Amino acid sequence: MVFVISVFGAIAAERTAAWWRRYHVDNAEVATSVVSGAAFLLAKTLVARIAFLALSLEVYDRYRLFELDLTNPIVWVLMFVGRDLVYYWVHRAEHRVSVLWAAHMVHHSPETMSFTNAVRVPWMEAVYKPWLGLWVPFVGFNPIAFVVLDIAAATYGQLYHTTAVRRHRLLDWFIVTPSTHRVHHGSNREYIDKNFSAVFIIWDRLFGTFEPEVASVRFGLTGDKSIDSPVDALVGGYPALFETVRQQQSIAAGVRVALAPPV
Repeated sequence: MVFVISVFGAIAAERTAAWWRRYHVDNAEVATSVVSGAAFLLAKTLVARIAFLALSLEVYDRYRLFELDLTNPIVWVLMFVGRDLVYYWVHRAEHRVSVLWAAHMVHHSPETMSFTNAVRVPWMEAVYKPWLGLWVPFVGFNPIAFVVLDIAAATYGQLYHTTAVRRHRLLDWFIVTPSTHRVHHGSNREYIDKNFSAVFIIWDRLFGTFEPEVASVRFGLTGDKSIDSPVDALVGGYPALFETVRQQQSIAAGVRVALAPPV
């Protein structure tokens, strides 16, 4: 609920600013983003917050490796940093594996950067990402406490989807800022597959994927790919990917296509 309020509060503020400054608002693009975000929240509620939380609690109760005390602040810090590191690698995989990019491309499809477009998150991510989070209860982090950190990180992520804040050379060294995240959404050749981090930009610096914002950012997908309607947002790139896989001469070849980097 806190996340939903923060999202719609930010969108309302942005729409008000656009009206006040007489900016053009593409209502079709807004509708596509809102439909995508609503589908994501529904899927996340049904999969991650209900069904998967029950499984996580079962793993936590029966199979956790360590007893981690939530009254210890270090445990919370380790949870947050660990989450951010895992997010970096999952996010990087979403850009380098076609079957994941077919979903994630929906988020990269807007040709502008705004709080509204930030909610254009594919519902498919709410289905596959929870399975990649089973390390949380297995290590010994309480899944319910982890949800709190997940909401905090998602709320912060909403706020850096904007063009209103300029580059900040000091903060850009440590955390994800609007400037570093604009680079991530850029379709410029030098910006593709850069700045995957969610909170701490240090992961990109450590693993060689950092790129500062220098040239003006062109937003949107490369080539002739696009997400132009709510229906497009709900199916992502899967129709095109499935057709390419179907055309392969063997199941093994189709699997290789699905797991290969997107074209």
